[in-house]
Amino acid sequence: MENRAYALAAGLFTLLLGIGVIATALWFSGNTVENDEYLLVSRYPVSGLNAQAPVRYRGVTVGKVVNINFDRQDSQAILVKILVQAGTPITQGAYAQLGSQGVTGLSYVMLDDDGKKPSPLTSENGELPRIPVRPSFFDSLSSSGQEMIVNFNQVAQRVNTLLSDDNQKQLVGTLHSLDRATSKFVSFTSAMEPTVKALPALIQDTGLALKRADILLSNINQRLDSFERAANSAEQLSHSGMALSDAMLTESVPRLNVLLEDVQRSSRGLERLLNEINEQPQSLIFGRNAAQPGPGEPGFGTQRGTK
Repeated sequence: MENRAYALAAGLFTLLLGIGVIATALWFSGNTVENDEYLLVSRYPVSGLNAQAPVRYRGVTVGKVVNINFDRQDSQAILVKILVQAGTPITQGAYAQLGSQGVTGLSYVMLDDDGKKPSPLTSENGELPRIPVRPSFFDSLSSSGQEMIVNFNQVAQRVNTLLSDDNQKQLVGTLHSLDRATSKFVSFTSAMEPTVKALPALIQDTGLALKRADILLSNINQRLDSFERAANSAEQLSHSGMALSDAMLTESVPRLNVLLEDVQRSSRGLERLLNEINEQPQSLIFGRNAAQPGPGEPGFGTQRGTK
């Protein structure tokens, strides 16, 4: 009986201990913090990222990765479901990148925000809010390295084409031609050396000639000014002559005509006077005889009968 009671007590103690351990484990593993769910959308490889990987927002651990699946509507996209502590300031400008944990090769999620869209990120149409995944530094470096290798291969192929046998022959011929051209240029330089030495004196003579030409131009300008003044004077004289000619035509000629008429009348009167003196010289002393009456005047018939 005692052995049975001991066994029963031991069994009950073991059972209670197991239940306590299980309850304690459930209590410690229980999620007592309220979390928000987000969906990361990546078009780049997520190597080293596993479920339960930590999620950090600007270096602060705020959640974990729940699962990783392919997008059924887009085979090029990878969907990573994460849990983030409630109250984490996730905005519409938030983005994710993958970081590496030391030398283990495991990755974690880094959340950051560029501040361009400060509005809070919320769900639409009942779906989880989506956060885009940008390439990490190593992804960018790997992509750049691949592009660099491709470019290097292209350069190598072009260099190989450039250094073909035919091109090498042409290159050697070009070098020989360049050598001959260089020799001719050296000879030409040696021949031009006396001309170059005489160039300063030629420049000085040219400067003197230019100064003399400047003086000559100044003298020509002075002569041209004098000629212009003379032309202006001649023009003024011509205008004066035209005015004088107009005055003579408008004033002097009519007066001259009147004067000529007066002279003619005086000449006719003088001629009559001379004729009378010639016919009756005594008229100078006794005066002119009375004129005989003409027809119709008194005494015209009496004088005729007397005779």
